Amino acid sequence: MATRPRRAAPCLALAALAACGAGTNLPAPSRAVTGHVTYRERMALPPDAELRIAIVDASRADSSRPVADTAMPVAGGQVPLPFSLPFDRGRINPRRDYAIQATITSGGKPLFTTPLVVRVITHDHPTQVDLVLARAPGTAVPEPAPARGPAAKAPGLGGTKWVLEDIGGTGVIAGVRATLEFPTADRASGSGSCNRFSGGVTIGDSTIVFSRMISTKIACAPPIMAQETKYLQALQDAERYAQDGASLSVYAKNMEKPLRFTRE
Repeated sequence: MATRPRRAAPCLALAALAACGAGTNLPAPSRAVTGHVTYRERMALPPDAELRIAIVDASRADSSRPVADTAMPVAGGQVPLPFSLPFDRGRINPRRDYAIQATITSGGKPLFTTPLVVRVITHDHPTQVDLVLARAPGTAVPEPAPARGPAAKAPGLGGTKWVLEDIGGTGVIAGVRATLEFPTADRASGSGSCNRFSGGVTIGDSTIVFSRMISTKIACAPPIMAQETKYLQALQDAERYAQDGASLSVYAKNMEKPLRFTRE
């Protein structure tokens, strides 16, 4: 007598959805979307700037009600800005698409915002993302206030841009661009070799100290990451500098030879 084929057992719980259809599983350990926010404009944020982050249902035409959102004052910080947005997993439908949106505002008006849909959480999309914002349409970003105090003593570095040529006598990887920029007399930024970084800087007649340095978290080839780690560590340990026309040397503790730059 012919046997009847068994029917597959139906999915009984949210945890079993992954076995019933591809792309419907949720990353079990995730309870927040994290990352960094930056933009490509060469300008500092105003003191009253605020970062707003929201997770919205991208499957619906009306996504005006976010699944989760938060607002945090920048408090004098500059990009890249880190963020962590917790979300309630009970509000996440694993069959839907979700996107993260970021906006930097000043005086209640948007300065920069996400230009693209960046999907997160479901359908194997990540919960860690780095967002590159674009200037909000029709918005003029205010110029930063002039630097005051000790940092204003270095007009020779404020507004300059440099390309890294050597790290303590070991050279740099050919074709890999690392930079150092001083958008204002008390701010520093640039490319570490793979990631963008930014932070504060205090410059005296011959001294230089970098502070509150943060960077994006993109992974590159191991040799590039090793060069970036060495470069950023040297900036953290910097003590003094010497500028000679189109050349800049930055001396760091525990390094016999300086970082050498040429002017861009």
